[in-house]
Amino acid sequence: MPDEQPSPIENRMRGSDRTITIGLVDEHSLSRQCLARSLQEFGEIFRISQFASCNDCLLSEKIFDVILYHAHETFRNLNKNSEGTTRALKKLQQISSVIILSSIDGPHFVIKAFEGGARGFIPTPSTTIEMVIEIIRLVSAGGTFVPPSGLRLGKINSEGTPRATISGYEFTPREMAVLDRLALGKANKIIAHELKMSESTVKVHIKRIMTKLKATNRTEVICRAFDLPAIVALSRHEA
Repeated sequence: MPDEQPSPIENRMRGSDRTITIGLVDEHSLSRQCLARSLQEFGEIFRISQFASCNDCLLSEKIFDVILYHAHETFRNLNKNSEGTTRALKKLQQISSVIILSSIDGPHFVIKAFEGGARGFIPTPSTTIEMVIEIIRLVSAGGTFVPPSGLRLGKINSEGTPRATISGYEFTPREMAVLDRLALGKANKIIAHELKMSESTVKVHIKRIMTKLKATNRTEVICRAFDLPAIVALSRHEA
């Protein structure tokens, strides 16, 4: 039986002489160890140090090309309930390029990550290990990685950071949060629960969003916000 041929990405990684040092911060032991092992399977190109918290990484006083921070909490909870973690994360972003990994892939959270100083955002549900490796190489070389959910926001400033603008319309952070959940097809009751507001307040935000977009229904809101004119036309026909 012939030997299995290495993949193109393995050939690229093994052909590189430059070692990339990585600080992997993840409070969950299993996911931290699994990610570290997956990355190390691609040879000596990565030198990985594992930490259970941002503070542990800072106390190590090591210098890293890239720091991977796995955010198991939402950015809303991170800012509200974990001030110490937020401060430590900001310190890490001052000394190295930080890539956020999160299971939440909404535009609102992507914006929060880049506003906080991140150089990359990896949505874990849709990103393969091969893609993670390419993103690490990009960021370690001085680049910035914005996932599709961030690019569809429409505008990115000169520093590579997404702005809270969709298709030329300005929205408040709360409107962005509501719009993000509308895009996922969530009902008003669910949106109200997740954002800790009343259903009537959710309806007010939706009404303001519809006014700004000159939309007549929820389908048009999403289509106009994310530049989908063909689907907008379809929704009008159905109406």
